[in-house]
Amino acid sequence: MRKVRKPQWISERFVKMVLTIFAVLLIFGGPTYLMYILQRLGIPPVLFTIVGLAAFTAGIMLFMHLARE
Repeated sequence: MRKVRKPQWISERFVKMVLTIFAVLLIFGGPTYLMYILQRLGIPPVLFTIVGLAAFTAGIMLFMHLARE
């Protein structure tokens, strides 16, 4: 008789760790590296500032959501 293998799911702990790292990258990388890249591409300053602040805000909100769980 063959053994039936259980499907391997990604653990919830791993997903939370990856999302936390992503949130930290948004918090620190959004206002610095993302804005720098957009500036080098010739995007208007108002637009890359808004994108940087949006990335920072999304990172903070994600981090707060993960910390609450």
